[in-house]
Amino acid sequence: MLIRVLPALNHRDHWISLCQRESPYCFVETPESLVDFQTGFLQITQLHGAVRDGREAVKFSLGSRLSLEPAWALIKACNWRLDKLIEGLETLDFRSNVRDNSLLGVHTDLSVRRYFARERHISSPSRLGLLKPLQQTPDIWDGHNLSRLLANDQWQDLRPARQASGATSANTAPIDGNSLLLQLLDAPEHWLGLSRNGRLYLLHRRAAIASLVPDLQPPQPRLQQPPI
Repeated sequence: MLIRVLPALNHRDHWISLCQRESPYCFVETPESLVDFQTGFLQITQLHGAVRDGREAVKFSLGSRLSLEPAWALIKACNWRLDKLIEGLETLDFRSNVRDNSLLGVHTDLSVRRYFARERHISSPSRLGLLKPLQQTPDIWDGHNLSRLLANDQWQDLRPARQASGATSANTAPIDGNSLLLQLLDAPEHWLGLSRNGRLYLLHRRAAIASLVPDLQPPQPRLQQPPI
């Protein structure tokens, strides 16, 4: 899955542009985070560079079950700046009634939760930012080039290795591209790609894990920062 990336969310037009999209869901480079505004609740997952497993990330969920207005009011009160919003959320004492904090005084229906994220296959934008799309077939399919291929969805027909070799699907567990990418990012030195019969086999410590068909078409353009 190719998640769009915004340089920042620090202007009213940035937020409006995000929410007008079919899926208001994106990475933000500064501060590093994942922003999800697909429901009445704004969810912010903090993804600093040290986060290697999404379950280590702190997540805030704020909003109201009644309308979008409370979340929008808080964003506006923070001058439309995501960094200021996160700074304010980090000051809250979640051991007490957070509604009593002045940051949340903009709307009485606003509720806030803080917890650890459950999405294991989420990595910080800085870890993925150097994974540029491939423009041509590399001389060597090392771990870095395999990561670039997966991160930019430049592939088709991903299969477990046993299925590609002729095993029936009933006897083969499905494989997930995001999970595979996470494994590659954790230890790229242990991975290698081998081309055979039109397919690229992904080897981990010389054992075939999966295969796919490379498709080096450029990925969909990322969301650009609108002019201020």
